[in-house]
This record gives sequence, C-alpha cells and structure tokens, in this order.
Amino acid sequence: MKHKTIDDIALEAGVSKATVSRVISHPEIVSKRTQERVRAVMDKYSYTPSLLAQGLAGSPTRTIGVIIDELSNFFFIEIAEGIDRILSPNGYSMLLSSSRWVEEREIQLVRSLISNRVQGVLIAPISENSTAIKLLQEAGIPFVVINSIPKDPSISYVCCDNYEGGRIAAHYLNNYPSEQIIVITGFAHQSIEHRLEGFYNTINSPESIIRYSQIKTQEEGYILAPDLIKKNHIDRIKTTLFITNDNVAIGIINRLVEEGIKIPEQVSILGYDNIRISELCRIPLTTINQFITKTGELAAQSLLKLLKKQDSVYHHSIHPSLIQRESTAQIPQ
Repeated sequence: MKHKTIDDIALEAGVSKATVSRVISHPEIVSKRTQERVRAVMDKYSYTPSLLAQGLAGSPTRTIGVIIDELSNFFFIEIAEGIDRILSPNGYSMLLSSSRWVEEREIQLVRSLISNRVQGVLIAPISENSTAIKLLQEAGIPFVVINSIPKDPSISYVCCDNYEGGRIAAHYLNNYPSEQIIVITGFAHQSIEHRLEGFYNTINSPESIIRYSQIKTQEEGYILAPDLIKKNHIDRIKTTLFITNDNVAIGIINRLVEEGIKIPEQVSILGYDNIRISELCRIPLTTINQFITKTGELAAQSLLKLLKKQDSVYHHSIHPSLIQRESTAQIPQ
C-alpha cells in the first residue's frame, strides 16, 4: 500500500492539512470530534508523521521523550528520576508523559514526540509488542524500551529479571511459616507474567495458592483488605501475602493496621519493586528490590550511546534481590 501523506489524511478526514498538524502537535486546541475523525483515518493507515512533510526546519531538539505507564505510580517516577540524573548533566531535557495503560494514548504520545522532533525516546510500553514500538522503528528515532523485553532482538532495552524476582520471592516463602499464601497482582503485563512464572515454578504446592488479580493501585489495595478478612479469614488463618506491586501492598498494610490485624504476627506481606516509600510506610515493607533508579540511569545511558551510534544494541537485565523489613518476621536466610 502506498505510504499516506499528511495531505491524504486531511483529504479523507475532510479537514485542512493545518488541522491534521494541530491534531498531531497540539490536540488540545482541536475539537474532540475533529480529533477522533482525524485519528480514525491515521489509525486506518498506521500513519506516522513525516518531519520533512510537515516542513519542520532545523535539527532535532536536545529533548528526550519519555513515556511511562503511570504518573501516580512511584515506580515510574523513580525511573524518571534516574533518567533525569543522566540526561540533565549531558545537556538534554526530558519530556515526560503517561500512557495511563491505554494503547491508543500510547500511540498518540509517540506520534506527538515524533512530530515534535525529539532526539530520542525512552518508553515503558504497555506491551512488548506495542504498536508504539513499531512506529518508533519506522520513524528511525533512537529509542530504548524500559520494563519489558521486546521479542525483536534488535531493540535495546533495560529490564529487571522478573522471572528471577518471582523465584526469589517463592524461595523466601518456601522457608516462611504460613498457613496460606495469597498472591495479588495488578495490570496484565509481561513483567508480571514473568514474576508469576518464576514464582509458581519455585513455590511449594503451587496448586494451593490463592490469587487476586487486577488490583492496580494503593486505593484498590486499601479497599481489598476487608475482602481478604471476610473471604479468606486472614484475621484467623496465619497468612502471607505476595503482592507484585509495592503501591498496592502499602494500601493493604494501611487498612490492616486500621483493622487491628497484627503485621507480621498474623499477616505477613512481601511486596515487589522497593519504591522509596516502602521503607517509610506504617509497617516497613519486605520487598523484592529491582533497583528502579538504576533502571532509569541505564536506559538513559544506553540511549545517549545510541544517539552517537544508531546501529548499536544494548540489552541490560538487572538482577533483583530481597530486602527484608518489618512486614515479615525475621527468619534465617
């Protein structure tokens, strides 16, 4: 199929070329109905804006686009902090945005970064097979994937070894006194799949594990806690919770403390991420450390190298570790 131009998109959408350009670069000044009509045509042809076709003069900006999944998740904020630690001293600014786990928004953000002539992109994609990744490849912009391992080996990435993290969690719980183990996960994502794979392949009696999924935020963790008491009797049965997101774990801890349930005497909690506040919450959280800030630093360093030598590929797998705090009892390691 012939590559579509901005004129083709404008013609089919029944708008001017300038309107298409505004939808790409400044959607906030275009009516929602017009945006939807233009984007429907763009999506139909997998249209990626061409810098030359838009007549944008000058060299690319010294700006790096950064797309994360959640601005409300401390994990991604700490990644962004690590990125900034590398970019700022090297004279680059960071343009930070969030996909909010919405694929269409992720695609829109990538298109906007391309049209705004960012010099490179760091992206924590919703999926390792994200359309946004394909758009970046087609545009020829250097980019590094964060928190996922792309199937295409030619793509640079920085990611924790999540299988190993799940294995470490299971090994710890295999030696931990508990009458029942409950696993709580959030968004469906490759990183969570790998954690669970490592966990279930290592844990004793995997068939006995109780599972809750789609618990995504600190607030949802707070709301879930009474259900754990009512349905799983964690106030009477000595329980260990393995929660694959520290934010959710903190919400559950806060509610259990309010309900008068003793941690770790009655309920023990193991999180995952080691976000900074996990050490400072009401009951300091035992968790799997995936060296979040280091992840951001390595991603930024890899991208700066790609800017100098675009045919290079950088694969970084970060080895996780267990951080033991007061939300679990001390046991010999």
